[in-house]
Amino acid sequence: MTIAILQRLHIRRTSMSLQSLRLTALIALLTSITIPTVITSAQAAGVRQSTAAVPTTFVLAQAQDHDSLLKQGRALLDDGKPDQALAVFNQVLAADAKNVEAWLGQGNAFYYLEQYEGAIAAYKRALALDAQSVASWVGLGNALDDTKQPEAALKAYDQALKLDANDANVWYNRGVTLGRLHRYPEEAAAYDKAVRLQPNYASAWYNRGIVLAKLGRYTDALAACDQAVRLDPKRVDAWINRGNVQFDLKRYQEAIKSYDRALALQQNSEDAWFNRGAALINLNRYQEAIASFNATLKINPNNAEARKTRDNLLKRVEQFNPEVV
Repeated sequence: MTIAILQRLHIRRTSMSLQSLRLTALIALLTSITIPTVITSAQAAGVRQSTAAVPTTFVLAQAQDHDSLLKQGRALLDDGKPDQALAVFNQVLAADAKNVEAWLGQGNAFYYLEQYEGAIAAYKRALALDAQSVASWVGLGNALDDTKQPEAALKAYDQALKLDANDANVWYNRGVTLGRLHRYPEEAAAYDKAVRLQPNYASAWYNRGIVLAKLGRYTDALAACDQAVRLDPKRVDAWINRGNVQFDLKRYQEAIKSYDRALALQQNSEDAWFNRGAALINLNRYQEAIASFNATLKINPNNAEARKTRDNLLKRVEQFNPEVV
C-alpha cells in the first residue's frame, strides 16, 4: 500500500512579514538623516524675501517644531499607527514642502498602509530633493517590488548600494526581490553579504537558510537555520524551516524536535503538525503520525493532503494491527 507523504513543505514568506521587516529597516535609516534647513512657504513659492522678513529666532523655532513632529511620526510608525503617523508627516509638509525626511516618513506610512502608489510618489518626491538619500532608494525599491515591478526595484537597490555598499538592510531587501525572480544564487549572495555586514541579522539568516535549501545546499542551509533560531528563538517559522532542512537531510528525529519547539511556541501551527507527521512516518511511528495529522485537521479541516495521508495510515495500521484501530 502506498502512503502519500509530502516530502517537504516549503515555508512561505508572507507579504506582510516582509513589509514589516523592510519598514523597520527604513525607520532605522531615518535616524541617520540630517533635518534640512527650514524653508518658508513663501520661499518655496519663489517669493524673494530679505533676512529681516523672517527673523532667525522664528526659523529656529520652526525647525525645532518640525524636528519634534518628525520624531512623533516615527514613534507612531514604531507603534503600528501608520494612519496617525501619516497625518503628522502631512502636517510638516504643509509647512515645509521641501522637507526630505517628511516625504520619506510619508512614504513609509503609505507603505505600512499598503498604499504602494502613494508610497512610490512620496519616495520619488524625497529623491527629487535629495538623490543621496539611501533610505528613500530602499523605500522606493520595496514599494516597486510590492507592486510587481522587481526589475525596477533592483535598480533602486543598486542606487542605494552605490551610495552605501555596506548597508546590510539594502542587501537583505535586494535578496528578497531576487528570490521573487527565482534568481537563487544571486539571492544567496545578497544574504551572505547582509550577514557578513551584520552577523546578528536574524531575518537574513532565516532567508539564507530557505534559499540554500532550494539550491540543495542542505548542510549550509541547516547552519543558517541554526543561526536564525539562536538569534530569534521565539520565531515559529524559523523552527519549522529548521525542521524542514533536517527532514531533507533525513535527520527525522531532529526534525521532530524542531517541530516540537515550534509547537511549544504556537500550538495551532498547521505546518508544524503536518511536517511532524511526515517525519514520524519516515520513522515508522504511524500511530504518532496519525495523531499529528489529526491535529493538523483540527486546525484546518480542509487540508486535503493531511486527510489523505492520515486515511492511508489508518488503512495500513488496520491491515497490520486491526486491534489497535
